[in-house]
Amino acid sequence: MKKSKVLAVLLAAAMLAAACAGCTSDQPAVSGGEPDGGAAASGDGGAKALTVAFSQCGNQNNWKVVQTNDMKEKIEQAGYTYIYTDAQDDTAKQMSDIEDIIAQKPDYLVVSPREAEGLNPALDAAMEAGIPVILVDRGVNGEAGVDYTVLNCGDFIWEGKTVAEYVKEQFGDERCNVVELTGTPGGSVTIDRAKGFADQIANYDNVNIIASQVGNFSRAESQKAMENLIQAYGDEIDAVYAHNDDNAIGALQAIKAAGLKPGEDIMVYSIDGQKDALQAIIDGDLQCSVLCSPRFGDSVLSIIDKLEAGETVEGYIANPGKLYTVDNAEECLPEAY
Repeated sequence: MKKSKVLAVLLAAAMLAAACAGCTSDQPAVSGGEPDGGAAASGDGGAKALTVAFSQCGNQNNWKVVQTNDMKEKIEQAGYTYIYTDAQDDTAKQMSDIEDIIAQKPDYLVVSPREAEGLNPALDAAMEAGIPVILVDRGVNGEAGVDYTVLNCGDFIWEGKTVAEYVKEQFGDERCNVVELTGTPGGSVTIDRAKGFADQIANYDNVNIIASQVGNFSRAESQKAMENLIQAYGDEIDAVYAHNDDNAIGALQAIKAAGLKPGEDIMVYSIDGQKDALQAIIDGDLQCSVLCSPRFGDSVLSIIDKLEAGETVEGYIANPGKLYTVDNAEECLPEAY
């Protein structure tokens, strides 16, 4: 064989060997980025690329916006494909959104339900299709392991109870007529926060709810509702129990517009732990806010990791809460959202 032909054969062999080496690389094949949260291994030794869908009930306030942004950021950082829908505070639309998501066959469905009732048929359909359902922020009337896989949220009854205890601590045995600004009608968070507060003040003879109106976790709606309450009850009102900080801030605006001084004429108590609320505590307008964090991205990823590893997950996972008052609001301000 001539020297030129020998070189050609050797060159072809070298190119074939390089191509084969590329086919047997140990690098994992990941779609949409490489998970950094301990994703389960696929059968071929590479990291399993998951699709995670999030059905948000609405972005009607700052708490919800932070929740939405945190979920997107954390799931995409993990390298998972992300599907997102916004029901725009409409239960019928959220039902339709979930049905559309199921048709896309995600690996996991994360849902923040608008109401405790109304979504069960869609959630049941997801479970029957083999899609684990992770409820965040709010629950539904149903059974873990049947209607959903796990509920991850704050302890809303504890939150309401904690506010009631602080009201009693501040008022002592003096008269305390409370007006209540509630959250989303029918939402589990609204139901439980009302129950926690009401059950606790039942132990106090001097603390009574004299009126309740829907604030819908909205500053504008709560301001209007508080204006109506002031017009109807006037000097009878000693305190406001707001189901969240947006309700509370709306109430503060109405109190000031009526020529009254919050913290003196009317005391306002709340739940959430927003930065605006902690600043209002520091300023003397708000008496307290109980932390209910809107950030669920990390806890959802932790749940997914456990399920991917074949581990058992509890049906209810509670996020820890904290009471913010004038004693700790300033030092805790940096951690607020």
